[in-house]
Amino acid sequence: MKLKLIPLFAFVFILFGCKNDDDVNPEVLTQNHWEKVFQDASLDPPYEVVYSIDFQANGVVNYEAFFRDLENKNVLGFIEYYSGTYQIVQNKITVSITEHYTNQVSGEMYSDKEKLSLVDIDNQTREFQLRNKNSELHTIMPLYASSLGIIYDRVEK
Repeated sequence: MKLKLIPLFAFVFILFGCKNDDDVNPEVLTQNHWEKVFQDASLDPPYEVVYSIDFQANGVVNYEAFFRDLENKNVLGFIEYYSGTYQIVQNKITVSITEHYTNQVSGEMYSDKEKLSLVDIDNQTREFQLRNKNSELHTIMPLYASSLGIIYDRVEK
């Protein structure tokens, strides 16, 4: 009778005892740089749009979105940037934004970082999850959002 229970216990242990590959590992989160790059070589000069996020071990997060020359990798200008703090709760990373700057010049796709305007914020947050064995950082979009969100790739620092 006892021998028949061993496979049952082994199955229960495997089912509930294994760690999920997508559990948030704080070291993976903070020891890497996360970015998504979209390229457009059809324009002159060819450029790429970079969305970049860095999590620090002390709970601080920094985000930048900017245009970069595709050939020489020089930054052409910024779309927005923000800073804040983050928490990890039940494998969800919640960012609380404390300062948010955006390009509010009509007709311009980007501008110098110093010329971006501070946005009046009140409880502005973003949510993320690590997926695909901690190789991707996925934006969690609110229900009925008009966007699918951004999937950031892990880049070693």
